[in-house]
Amino acid sequence: MAGEPLEGIIIVDLTQAAAGPFATMLLSDLGAEVIKVEPLHGDQARKWVPFMNGMSSYFLSMNRNKYSVAVDLKKEEGKEILRKLIAVSDVLVENFRPGVMEKLGFDYKEVSKLNESIVYCSISGYGQYGPWRDLPAYDLTILATSGHMSVTGEEGRPPVKFSVAIADLTTAMFATIAIIAALYRRLRTGKGEYIDISMLDANLQTLTYQAAYYFATKENPRKLGSAHPSISPYQAFEVSDGYIVVGVATDRMWQDFCKIINREDLD
Repeated sequence: MAGEPLEGIIIVDLTQAAAGPFATMLLSDLGAEVIKVEPLHGDQARKWVPFMNGMSSYFLSMNRNKYSVAVDLKKEEGKEILRKLIAVSDVLVENFRPGVMEKLGFDYKEVSKLNESIVYCSISGYGQYGPWRDLPAYDLTILATSGHMSVTGEEGRPPVKFSVAIADLTTAMFATIAIIAALYRRLRTGKGEYIDISMLDANLQTLTYQAAYYFATKENPRKLGSAHPSISPYQAFEVSDGYIVVGVATDRMWQDFCKIINREDLD
């Protein structure tokens, strides 16, 4: 039986919190060997409650299948450890604020001198260039600036976020796809490359039909709760013993639905 798809790929993971760690975790699930390089005080997510046997459950949910080492990148000893890891690795992923890796001496230009075939992925809130590049970003702020919170929830009610850090997770998936694509191209060219992943870009992309609705009608999409702007019935309904969800997406499904509820007169 063949091994895992990314077996033999070594990844240096300099990320913290959610978007970066989730991306490298997906790569580790596909067989890559991920070496998580943390500051001496650890990934910030290690302090996020609740805890399981002294470990943050949040941190554990984003960091399975990884090795971990604590390194002080402000000291030469720590820098040398990272240089040695980079020299034998295929991928480097970081989510520092733009400019931090350059100050540390590990921007793509310098890293590619150590390993010209490395795939280098930077994940940030608003990209490495542009007027917003230095702004800090978390899942909540990206959901707001991308427009997702304007269409999530119910009409007349306050903005709400998703129950999970969906802006982070979406960004992680785009980063994972880009890294795998770069590794595939490297098979043909033998060269690495630089990937710039913006959380804002990723979540603007996932607006999909909500953005298309605006361009088609020149009207802002409305909050519809669990309902859908173009398919009906497609939402949660309260019934005598709780809630049910009904998703009727085609005329044939509507006919079947009417039979199930004994209302064929509605067909």
